[in-house]
Amino acid sequence: MSEASLRALELYCGIGGMHYALKLCGLENAEVIAAVDISPLSNAVYRHNFPGVLHMEKGIEGLSAGELDRLKFNLLMMSPPCQPFTRVGLKKDIEDPRTKSFLHLLSVLPKMTNRVTYILLENVKGFEESRAYKMFCETLDQLGYVRQGFLLSPKQLGIPNSRQRYYMLAKCSQLGFDKKWYKSKQPILKSLPEDIKLQLLSSSCPVGLQTTSGSSDTCQPLQNFLEQSDSTCENYELSKDTTERYLSVMDIVSPSSTGSTCFTKSYGQYIEGTGSILNLSPNNNNTTASCDRKAQHYKLRYFSPREIANIMCFPKTFYFPETITRKQQYRLLGNSLNVHVVAYLLKLLVTQ
Repeated sequence: MSEASLRALELYCGIGGMHYALKLCGLENAEVIAAVDISPLSNAVYRHNFPGVLHMEKGIEGLSAGELDRLKFNLLMMSPPCQPFTRVGLKKDIEDPRTKSFLHLLSVLPKMTNRVTYILLENVKGFEESRAYKMFCETLDQLGYVRQGFLLSPKQLGIPNSRQRYYMLAKCSQLGFDKKWYKSKQPILKSLPEDIKLQLLSSSCPVGLQTTSGSSDTCQPLQNFLEQSDSTCENYELSKDTTERYLSVMDIVSPSSTGSTCFTKSYGQYIEGTGSILNLSPNNNNTTASCDRKAQHYKLRYFSPREIANIMCFPKTFYFPETITRKQQYRLLGNSLNVHVVAYLLKLLVTQ
């Protein structure tokens, strides 16, 4: 299958992270021909940014094999609900009602007359230990795909953010390839093999950011992703009371920092474990041990939704409709993915 004729179906499309990854990974004549999601809020953002794409607001379990065949896609991109597998959830796996749509998809794929050429799946760390994962692998094996799993974080590609996710790449075995990293008996790599890592790090970032060369531990500073306006500092500043109350549990970073913690959907509502806080004090005293911290040493603010979108490598052309509140923007970004990582994996999937 030529990369010049890629027709992608984006399931669980959210706010369009995989769509942007496909646009920005440098594959010629690749297009998203349809997108599906059940969330009205994320769909409003998707349609706002991609008004020309066939968009279906429905559950995946409402898609039949015939309906999928009629779309004539050869690349399937999807990010199924992660709540049944996340470490902070109940881990009910296939017994969680939110896996119903994914299990339906697994039952429909063998019934399609059109064999999808490429498949990319993204989910949280922990999915690879689930029964849903085992069923997914069994379905791929039954249909004759070769597959490879990855646990990757943006920090491995020079982006200053820890957001480890599980990715599965699968190709129709009729294509014929012998790359050593496609080994179905070794489905998970804790890190990228050296040859692939060096290839990715030496390439130009598809979203207009300069990647590092050499060690994957070397990341860009956060200042490359920040808004510089005074209004941002004022609108997102933490109050004195909030600073004093939660200072000991904050992950505090400075503009010169080369790392940040994972931003979750609860960022802006809760402090602990939801994402890093930016310190704009001239002293940048973020290295002080938490037990020795003093509130007067800090000038703290939240990262804005636009800055988080930058860190997650959404392009400048991405924006939220005016009707989407700040709380909703944080929530939608927390449920999304890193465009930079997915773009590289898509290119790896199609061109190797």
